[in-house]
Amino acid sequence: MFKKIGIAAVAVAVVLFLLNSTMLGSYTSTAFSKIHGSFKKQVPIEFEIDRIKHEIAQLVPDMKKNLSAVAEEMVAIDNLKEEITVTKGNLQEQKASIMAMTEDLDRGLQTVSYKGRTYSAARVREKLAADFNGYQRCEKDVKAKEQLLDAKERGLDAAREQLSSIRAQKQELEIQVESLEAELKAVRLAQTRNKFHFDDSRLAHCKGILADIKNRLKIEKTQEELSGQFANDPTIAVEQKAKSTPELSREIKAYFQGPESPDKVAAERK
Repeated sequence: MFKKIGIAAVAVAVVLFLLNSTMLGSYTSTAFSKIHGSFKKQVPIEFEIDRIKHEIAQLVPDMKKNLSAVAEEMVAIDNLKEEITVTKGNLQEQKASIMAMTEDLDRGLQTVSYKGRTYSAARVREKLAADFNGYQRCEKDVKAKEQLLDAKERGLDAAREQLSSIRAQKQELEIQVESLEAELKAVRLAQTRNKFHFDDSRLAHCKGILADIKNRLKIEKTQEELSGQFANDPTIAVEQKAKSTPELSREIKAYFQGPESPDKVAAERK
């Protein structure tokens, strides 16, 4: 019972560990990706262009290394071809010798002479068997070398095509980089021309205030001119009738002595 519980606990711990490790790895990978992307955006374009130009320039030494390997392979192929040619010539000579010994033995001769030396039929038979085995081994070796030669030639052709492709792509990359440099120069020139950006909203506001002041001053000036014109207009004089002596006398007495009674005024009038 306890053993099963222990096994289950270990299994749960392993699962939790793997889950946490996976999540931690995911967080780490995501954070690194974001940091890398943010850092890459901060790198100036000029630096990136210099970097790609450096990488393209490194293709030249790489191509030279491959050229050296190609040259070595070409020499090895030539040597292999020569070796195959020599071996095939030797096989032709060996084949003629084997056929001659075979014919001599077929005639039932007891002794056979080759190049001034005499051999017994038994010795010729032994030599014939050994030479025939050697011929067969050499023939298989030539076939293997021919297969190797074919593989080497195919590889050499592929290497040459790859070198040609790399050279063409290198030239294309150089053209693209030159185009990017020209485009970047145009962008930088435009940025230099637009380097100074002024906010003209305050300037417009000042102009508006000035226009308003001028307008108000003009209104007040016009109002003052109108006021002067109307103030200087001649008034129409109304002719007043002169007072009589009694009326003037009564007005004066009333002013200084107070108002008189109606009977007194009537008596004075009689």
